Amino acid sequence: MSYVDAFYEQGKDIVTVIERVDGKRVIKEIQPAHNFYYADPKGKHKSIYGDAVTEVRCSNIKDLKKNIGINNNNKLFESDIRPLNKVLAEQYIGADVPDLNVAFFDIEVDFDPLRGYSSPSDPFTPITAIGVYMQWMDAMICLAVPPKTLTWEQAQEVVKPLPEVMLFRTEKEMLNTFLDIIDDADVLSGWNSEGYDIPYTMNRIIKTLGKAETRRMCLLKKLPKERKYEKFGNEVSTYDLVGRIHLDYLELYRKYNYEERHSYRLDYIGEMEVGEKKVPYEGSLDRLYNHDFLKFCEYNIQDVMLLDKMDKKLQFIDLANIIAHENTVLIPTTMGAVATTEQAIINESHRRGMVVPDKPRASDRDSAAGAFVANPKKGFHEWVGSMDLNSLYPSVFRALNMAPETIVGQLDPSYTLEEVTNAQKLEKKSFADAWHGKFGTNEYEFVKNKDVNHVMKLDMEDGSSHEVTGADVYNLVFNSGQPWNISANGTIFTTDVQGIVPGLLELWYTDRQKMQKKKKETSGAEQTYWDKRQLVKKIQLNSLYGAILNPHCRFYDKRIGQSTTLTGRAITKHMAAETNRMLTGEYDYEGETIIYGDTDSVYFTAVPVMGEEKLDMDSAIQLYDHVSDTVSSTFPKFLKDSFNVPESSGA
Repeated sequence: MSYVDAFYEQGKDIVTVIERVDGKRVIKEIQPAHNFYYADPKGKHKSIYGDAVTEVRCSNIKDLKKNIGINNNNKLFESDIRPLNKVLAEQYIGADVPDLNVAFFDIEVDFDPLRGYSSPSDPFTPITAIGVYMQWMDAMICLAVPPKTLTWEQAQEVVKPLPEVMLFRTEKEMLNTFLDIIDDADVLSGWNSEGYDIPYTMNRIIKTLGKAETRRMCLLKKLPKERKYEKFGNEVSTYDLVGRIHLDYLELYRKYNYEERHSYRLDYIGEMEVGEKKVPYEGSLDRLYNHDFLKFCEYNIQDVMLLDKMDKKLQFIDLANIIAHENTVLIPTTMGAVATTEQAIINESHRRGMVVPDKPRASDRDSAAGAFVANPKKGFHEWVGSMDLNSLYPSVFRALNMAPETIVGQLDPSYTLEEVTNAQKLEKKSFADAWHGKFGTNEYEFVKNKDVNHVMKLDMEDGSSHEVTGADVYNLVFNSGQPWNISANGTIFTTDVQGIVPGLLELWYTDRQKMQKKKKETSGAEQTYWDKRQLVKKIQLNSLYGAILNPHCRFYDKRIGQSTTLTGRAITKHMAAETNRMLTGEYDYEGETIIYGDTDSVYFTAVPVMGEEKLDMDSAIQLYDHVSDTVSSTFPKFLKDSFNVPESSGA
């Protein structure tokens, strides 16, 4: 039992799920459960924050809205989770990942001598060719309307070398056939298809066949949904399909390829990934269409086949498919980080028998200190080595047990805000520059130095506030025996119960290690399978931090976001300083041997301290491995001394 897509109809109060069962499409209608919780000291259920809550079960969506209104003065939990999300989480958690019928497509359009090429919003020129590759059938078809420079008979003769080509006398006939061809496709994908191919094709269908025929782009006679979004500062429109999925492969490539590209043209990316380019031609595409129709068709076919060849190598659609099913969300949802991560946290909360609060009202994004970036040392450097911290941010979450429900208290950052604000206003520094060279809030530094000269405010999660000094907080965290630690943001967390987010990260991290091991132990198709699965875990691990720091996330908390970056800064600083100490004896993150550092990496060279002695490859590897191993061994004590993380934590 595997879902492909789903949609909810409020009027019917039904979630319709499209499944693939033994390769066949199955339509299933599911009545969603309607329930929510409200804070109640006598409640039998618990929230992730420890609130006692009472469940309210409703018979339908109308009854749900009525009861939410009645309880609106109470703190509500899960009253805003969509019926569709509830059905997927309840019915399909742990379900198999379906084999999708994927169709890649690409369109070519005519040229108007007076008006030029038309846009998707005003497609005044017809579509002249549609290339479709049906991956599940290994079949390529190029639908084309011949140019007026050829008779019908001449066009048929021209395309004889290409059996993939089907000719049509009119665009209307061609579009009809295209809609028939894609009938069994679960996924449509093109290059920049969200911004061009989908809206252009949809609007040409409306012009030539009528709006009702756009239902054939979807399933169950549903109309596609027009959606506006911003692109290059302009508002543009596209269409979302219903029951059938559209994935823009350009956007998939941007999301899952971690390296920046100089260009994202299909020609450039195709050559980089699979060693093939688009079909070359001289002059304009319009001239090619009218004067070399055979090459024009070859051009259209090659564009589509490039997509298939790239996907066979990169498997990004399969990747999105796995991520969606691991987190019980729709496949297009995976194109954003927040909703997928949020659902993963909800699922883990439910697994632990707890419920989550409603999403707080939208708030403005507060700027949070970013990652560590050092000033690079100019010049030519020899024998450069580097050290990377393994999964820095996820490890920080786990080490300090950081989660919204594990926060105990927060030192009010008034001293820090005053310094940063003055740097911005008086010294005209940017926000990022104002934080440059800082590895914790001033308040955290007061705690670490056991300062007694500055009075701070400690806001506790129970609502109380206390005037404290750095020495007071140091004793409270490090010497009281409480299961507490403190981040470089001055946020105090408890470790008596593992937080939902650290628990989820630990689970994903452990799973990834197992998958990486299996990848090494296998070969061929099985190795590819495990490589893809470990990549899913890597994406999930790296996405969680960004989601938690996003104000649109249900679990957003700036304290956690800045605790992550500042604690990460302090850890990377220690790595650089300890590296320099190993080579020079001086604990200095900007020391003589340090060249650069960025987020979780440090670059260094032993050359400045070698004197007359010369390095060779073997001696450099041996020395640098020794430095790396020794620096790594210092982290447990550093984490204990700096944040009160137990040395036995294993994070």
